[in-house]
Amino acid sequence: MKAQLKHSLKKERALFFRRYHFLGMVLAIFGFAIADPLMLKALDSMREMATQMQAPTQTAQIAATSDSLAGVGGLEGVMSMFQSAAFVFSYTLVQFASYSLLIIMLVIRSAAGGEQKKRAMIVPLCSGLQNKNYLVPKFVIYPIAMFVLTFLGGLTAGGLCNALFKLDRVSFGMVAFGALIMAVYMTFIVTVYLSLGICSSRPGLMVGAVYLGQAFLQYFLDARGLSDYQPFTLISAAGSIFTAGEDFDLSQKLPSIYTAMGLCVVIGVLMFFLALGVLNAKRIDNTEENKPAF
Repeated sequence: MKAQLKHSLKKERALFFRRYHFLGMVLAIFGFAIADPLMLKALDSMREMATQMQAPTQTAQIAATSDSLAGVGGLEGVMSMFQSAAFVFSYTLVQFASYSLLIIMLVIRSAAGGEQKKRAMIVPLCSGLQNKNYLVPKFVIYPIAMFVLTFLGGLTAGGLCNALFKLDRVSFGMVAFGALIMAVYMTFIVTVYLSLGICSSRPGLMVGAVYLGQAFLQYFLDARGLSDYQPFTLISAAGSIFTAGEDFDLSQKLPSIYTAMGLCVVIGVLMFFLALGVLNAKRIDNTEENKPAF
């Protein structure tokens, strides 16, 4: 049994690196961690250049527009968001849970049940490979890689935001806390995706189901006032606590955040046992589909 697990880990590690799964995850996370702050900084620089080139009459028009926007803090208040390190950092973290997550799920489809459709499991299963030894490497390598890369990506985004933007800089402790929040959430979603993809043997379909499902569930729960003490609390926390005012008391939000993290871990473990139970209950159909010509 130990030999099976050892060879399964070796095989999954080779798949992780040779099939560009690792590279795809790195590019999906660090691409947005670097590109989003740079893009918003470029937009802010363009805005400053355009403002400096305004004629006096246009300046008066801008002032009038600012007065009309007094209800939302004025035009300068709106534009100052794009000079805020906290706002850009929060925006970048939320991007992880949208575009980065979608790219990662598309990249790791073969590990999330895709190999079953390609009949890559015929020889291992015929040789006595146990489902537990088949699943453990997947639920070790991919969640750990997801957690580490997202955490490092969050630190990178926070450091870049503080370097590029002069307003509302985020302390290192809060940057690390935000990176931790998003790392736990991303690991949770990837674990759910691995389990559902393996259970259904349809990882492509599960990409859409998980991606749209998380958005729908978050909206559904928030609309009913159930935004706390559940996994999607982590997204709303990443999108709000860094842009809150100085009077914001983080200690009041911590019980909900820690509960959400705990639920993510518990659900992730349950998803492993769900996949194990489904594989034990069914037999993967590796028979040839093509019928003979005669």
